[in-house]
Amino acid sequence: MIVSDEDLMLECRKGDMSAFELLVRRYQDALVNYINHTINDCHRAEDLAQETFLRVYKSASRYEPRASFKSWLYTIATNLSRNEIRNRARRKTYYLEDMVDENEDVYHSEFMVDTRFQPDILYEKKERQQIIRKTLKQLPENQRLALTLVTYQELSYEEISEILNCSVGAVKSLIHRARQNMKKLLIKAGIGESVNAQI
Repeated sequence: MIVSDEDLMLECRKGDMSAFELLVRRYQDALVNYINHTINDCHRAEDLAQETFLRVYKSASRYEPRASFKSWLYTIATNLSRNEIRNRARRKTYYLEDMVDENEDVYHSEFMVDTRFQPDILYEKKERQQIIRKTLKQLPENQRLALTLVTYQELSYEEISEILNCSVGAVKSLIHRARQNMKKLLIKAGIGESVNAQI
């Protein structure tokens, strides 16, 4: 039987480190991927994911299962990501925009073993993904976060509403506007029709 996240956190509250380690294993890859999509820096995403889990661990003694653990975890990660983006703007530091996350490396290596996928096709796919990620960065912050959470993390509208601290109706509106804006921007970039299904 699979133990729920909330039950594992209650075990953490009692000092059970193995329960905490299981939560980290459950969410680490997805969390790094989410933060990377948000801030566009895979190395910094790993640091912020660790910081997220550290905050969860430090809060374990006061944990009460009022909301889902997953929503709470993503709320912490979202706030850290927002802080990172704001700090960058203040420092006026320029980061590399074309970093590829680990999942994309796996995605491409799986295609490489199939001879039907030629290098020029793989290059085109990679180039499209980079354009999509750059376009995503152009959206207003809440639209970008909502679209990332629903598309890449497959969270429900209810979970996203908890993370972004707004109503389910507002989440639906954010995602609708984000998709419309993405389509317009991608059409301008010349790849709109081929990626509509992905957003």
